[in-house]
Amino acid sequence: MNEKEMFLPTDEAKAADIRNMDPLEAIMAAAEGIGLILNDPNPNCKKCHGRGYIGRHADTGEPIACSCLFPKYESARETGEMILPQNRAQRRAAKKKAKKNG
Repeated sequence: MNEKEMFLPTDEAKAADIRNMDPLEAIMAAAEGIGLILNDPNPNCKKCHGRGYIGRHADTGEPIACSCLFPKYESARETGEMILPQNRAQRRAAKKKAKKNG
């Protein structure tokens, strides 16, 4: 038994071949096996259209998980660091406001 098959369900019909398994079930079973908590697929996702997977690897048949399944973590931006505006117009407006305030 190889490492990939260790996390798949033991049901004979589903564990026989990963190509015949439902892709979302295979992803969820593998995530549960390694202790990763996944979200439900987003029905409005532009990448997977709510399926939870983007496609399959051609040689192995493994499903490719969509990024909408993975939980969003707190970013470093919320720690209170100074964030520069994104475009030139915003930078100019901030500079003009800073000159006006002193």
